Amino acid sequence: MGVLWRYGQQVRAQSERAAVQSTLGALRTALVLDYVRSMIPVPNKSKTAAVTPAAPPNPFDLLQQPAANYAGEVPAALLQEVAPGRWVFDKRCGCVGYKPQDNTALETPAGTQALWFLVEATGAAPQLRPIQSYVWAGLPLE
Repeated sequence: MGVLWRYGQQVRAQSERAAVQSTLGALRTALVLDYVRSMIPVPNKSKTAAVTPAAPPNPFDLLQQPAANYAGEVPAALLQEVAPGRWVFDKRCGCVGYKPQDNTALETPAGTQALWFLVEATGAAPQLRPIQSYVWAGLPLE
């Protein structure tokens, strides 16, 4: 019975990791598509508008369909109020966070309560980069 339970835990951890990777891929794609869309000239667009550095976009706002497990804009300091298995966006740091359902699958860094990814402005499309190196169920999470 114990072996079956342990195997079930491993499958659950791998399933959650795959779902996280899928959501990260969708968010990265949304950021690139938004950047490409902004490069397309719009007729009758005012040429007097000054280009100012903007705050990093919330990638969840760019998705065609809202993520079912998106908890909204939540500062990192209030993450303990978010249910496990939910995504958040902290507009103060321009970070996307995920609170795992089971922290035991996270091997590094020790004591991590959430996974955080920075929306980085680059010379091209914004990128979504992990703030720390995460290892989940034996595999790196990027």
